[in-house]
Amino acid sequence: MKFTADRSALVDRLSTLARGVSTRSALPVLSGILVQCRDGRLEMQATDMELSVKGGLPATIEREGEFVVPARLFADVVRNLPGDEVAVEGGEATVKVSAGRASFTLHAWLASDFPQTSDFSLEGAFPLAREAFVATLAKVGRAASRDETRPILTGVLVAVKHDSLKMVATDSYRLAVKETRLETPLGGEVQAIVPARALAEVRRLAEAGGAEPLRVAVGENQVVFEVPDSSGGVLVASRLIEGQFPSYAQLLPQTYDHVVRVGRDDLLAAARRVSLLAQKSAPLRLTFNDGTLTMRAITQDVGQGEETLDVEFSGEPFEIGFNPAFLIDGVEALDDETVTMRFTTPLRPGVISGDSEDFIYLIMPIRLSS
Repeated sequence: MKFTADRSALVDRLSTLARGVSTRSALPVLSGILVQCRDGRLEMQATDMELSVKGGLPATIEREGEFVVPARLFADVVRNLPGDEVAVEGGEATVKVSAGRASFTLHAWLASDFPQTSDFSLEGAFPLAREAFVATLAKVGRAASRDETRPILTGVLVAVKHDSLKMVATDSYRLAVKETRLETPLGGEVQAIVPARALAEVRRLAEAGGAEPLRVAVGENQVVFEVPDSSGGVLVASRLIEGQFPSYAQLLPQTYDHVVRVGRDDLLAAARRVSLLAQKSAPLRLTFNDGTLTMRAITQDVGQGEETLDVEFSGEPFEIGFNPAFLIDGVEALDDETVTMRFTTPLRPGVISGDSEDFIYLIMPIRLSS
């Protein structure tokens, strides 16, 4: 196999594919990138057995073939070569990479050793507005769990129904729900639990540029996203998470005893400052009195911080505690100038929303000691 390609374009594509390379597998070939020259086009793919990424770029193909090359080393060599073009030639067990007067020979694996975890089929794919996908995931993605002992919570429930896109994520300590209206309605309904990591990779690619909509194909046990770009696009395939997603609607309180409105920027800035003293798992204490909110953080052997804000609140004094990082995440996700905070009791979840209420963030409280 032999091809010549634009060095800068190849570096960019290798950087994208590197996101799908396994760094912990006992199978060495998973640390590599499958390079294929077929039908006059260069195609490459990487996988860690759960997430797979495939992308190509224009190249001058002199001889067709395929091989697997160590991802990190190949990318580093190409990145540091001189000139605008790079020539790559694969043999039985080695790959020669050259540009100008520089030449490198890398050990490689047989393409037959590379596991094909996905066929990247786009059968039944539907278009999904890039902006709507990015905006929705940006609000809920951080609420997904990173604890692999409960796989269902490491995913995001994605539901597309006619003219709306809804995503839901929870780590059992907080819950984020965002619904976005689609300008181009779909003819049917799709619902799946997609690993948050896969969605994050698609979001990163979608934000890199371009206005064309994504294409999404949901199969029986996998989902494939196509992200168009100037070089032909990137495909991201991921397994779906099996199981029953928590009945999140039952977690949302139907009535509230306390409703508070406060400026988003003031609340966010004060929470960030005071939370500097909420160390060693100390909660951020919110105390509401007539017209004021006082935030306090106390950490033994470290110190304490306190700040008072003017808010719209009346009634009996009320105090509740939250994980400061979780509270800040919820407020950061809002775009409105005013935040509405709703509470029932100090031991029941609080709910944060904006004016439109198309985004709801529920957060579990921390029991406060006197």
